[in-house]
Amino acid sequence: MVVPRSSKLIKSDDEFSLFGVVIFKRVHDEFIQKCRDHKFIVRDFVYSEEEIEKQKEDHENANKTEKELWTELLRISRTNFSEAFQILVHLKVVRLFVESVLRYGLPANYAGLIVKPDSKSTKKVFHVLQSQFAYLQPRSNPSQNKRKQGGDEEYVGEYSSLMEQEFFDFVLFEIPWIV
Repeated sequence: MVVPRSSKLIKSDDEFSLFGVVIFKRVHDEFIQKCRDHKFIVRDFVYSEEEIEKQKEDHENANKTEKELWTELLRISRTNFSEAFQILVHLKVVRLFVESVLRYGLPANYAGLIVKPDSKSTKKVFHVLQSQFAYLQPRSNPSQNKRKQGGDEEYVGEYSSLMEQEFFDFVLFEIPWIV
């Protein structure tokens, strides 16, 4: 029925598999019927030199178009990533200034720092920053001083999640670093 060792797996995914088999002409109809009985879908392959050349040409055109589009995408991505990152840093600086004014009041005499520690020394750098800016604690978190004196406040409503966030003696924002 099927030519021995002619069955080849052409393509497969999670749900379907495509096999190519060579059969004898005399059992063609019987083979198709048995495949349909087992709920296989049978498609005849008709060899056409013109069709194969057309598919090769389409494939080459698709590869060429893909390379052109990929080059254009990289060019646009580099430009837009640069602009987007500049905007992100600008927004972080504005947020830093606003947060500093809200915490420490006016006049706005503040220093902004950008620190990029190694992943191993992050805790050490954080502790150094805490010790360096410890003198800001009374001004930055007066509600913490009230709690120490016995005025335990409960924050309700929309501000409760805000007050549950980690609070430092200095303003800290992270910039996601993707390199």
